[in-house]
Amino acid sequence: MPQNNIQPLMEVQNLKKYFNLKNKGQLHAVDDISFKVMPGETMGLVGESGCGKSTVGNLLMKLLPSTSGKVLFKGENIFEAKGARDMEFRKKMQIIFQDPFSSLNPQKTIRIILSEPYQIHKLARNAGEMNEKIATVAAMVGLEEYVLDKYPHELDGGRRQLVGIARSLALSPEFIV
Repeated sequence: MPQNNIQPLMEVQNLKKYFNLKNKGQLHAVDDISFKVMPGETMGLVGESGCGKSTVGNLLMKLLPSTSGKVLFKGENIFEAKGARDMEFRKKMQIIFQDPFSSLNPQKTIRIILSEPYQIHKLARNAGEMNEKIATVAAMVGLEEYVLDKYPHELDGGRRQLVGIARSLALSPEFIV
């Protein structure tokens, strides 16, 4: 059966991100890229250090404003979403940050870090349900229960990365960067 009538999960159209430099020039970090990701498809961006891969990820997650272009999630431009619609996109699209050392709040325990997606999106009715959800997502990525009451600086890099993965999976997103 041809996939012609299946809508892309993510479609990027002519996406650009230029950064203004102090010497009045511009750095073209992302320069007119377009691609589609179909449901169930895995895609990778490959390139040299500094070529814009992380910038693309941040644009897809609306963590950076674009210079121009569109990012469509299920046909809807994420850059136009506001309020509740923006929150809905953020629930369906998650990112696993590259650096596990700087992406976790050092003043919060792992349990609190993992509880935040559930709190923000009001997905636990009480503390018991919250703790159950946290334990489930931690186990899903192989984090031992004792880790939940530790702070990020008390974990090695591998476990910190697992915390970031667990946090991204907590909301059962449809799209992960």
